[in-house]
Amino acid sequence: MVEEKDIYSEEYGDRVEIMMGSFSARMLHLENLMGDIMSRHFCSANGGTLFFSLITPQMSFRNKINILMNMLKIHYKDIYTTYDSDLRKLHEIDHYGNDLVHLMLAVSKQVHKKDFHSAQIRKSGNGKSAIREIDKKEHESKVRLCTKLTTILKKIQTDIIGRSYRSDLSDDSQ
Repeated sequence: MVEEKDIYSEEYGDRVEIMMGSFSARMLHLENLMGDIMSRHFCSANGGTLFFSLITPQMSFRNKINILMNMLKIHYKDIYTTYDSDLRKLHEIDHYGNDLVHLMLAVSKQVHKKDFHSAQIRKSGNGKSAIREIDKKEHESKVRLCTKLTTILKKIQTDIIGRSYRSDLSDDSQ
């Protein structure tokens, strides 16, 4: 006989997996776009792209955000100024992704709440313990934010490709 607690834990785990899956795919796409933008800037046509692609997987999402933001701030001030407040929201995506990972770990240890539209995580920090709840509304909001940031990163990518192309043309004419 299967106990009610086991059935609930399995259903709860399935719900968390769905949340994680729908978010992770979008977060991975953001990460790939950031990597491509940085690669186009740091590695011109001299084969550095392969080297860069070997290094970036070793970086955390947070480090990629910081490198991208600093790169834009230094080399593309106009782009940085235009998108700064939006790009700072990449940190929200990073924090939310971490919360979902902790939620997945919590499912295997203990189920906190019998509500399939929200989930709770126990977080500790600075010697204090707190409960962090993720509900369906917040999850959908973060998914929409990923979509918005994807659009912005694609615009930045297109702009940087265009600048690189124009730069290559002017180099060829000299």
